[in-house]
Amino acid sequence: GDYRKNLELAAEQLGIATAVRFTGYVNENEKVKLLQQVWFMVNTSSKEGWGLTVIEANACATTVLGSNVPGLRDAIKDGETGLLYEYGNIKELSEKIFMLVKDSSLRDRLAKAAHEWSKTFDWNEVAKHVVDLFEQRIKNRG
Repeated sequence: GDYRKNLELAAEQLGIATAVRFTGYVNENEKVKLLQQVWFMVNTSSKEGWGLTVIEANACATTVLGSNVPGLRDAIKDGETGLLYEYGNIKELSEKIFMLVKDSSLRDRLAKAAHEWSKTFDWNEVAKHVVDLFEQRIKNRG
């Protein structure tokens, strides 16, 4: 986005430019490939309407470390499917990043549970639930 040049400059100044890849927009297929390759995803948002990116990552068997804010805390089961940290607490965020980097068994456990969690978000099931809800409301009005 608008900050790309600033971020690329920051990466250069920090000496990590060769270790960071700024992809820009990627299509759905590329997004899935990337999510399947990473050990975990970090979402530092200050708020989310719903953590759709979390569930997309989980569907690729990728766990998410996210800020403990509305939307993300609904999509991430802390310690079960991913990890939450206090928004703005960079020390806690970095500690949890290092924990995930160092502990492959934790990553694997969270990723497996995250993948199972993602399967509960099925549009067909949601549609059935909504139809059942409507039928129950109509029946109760009768």
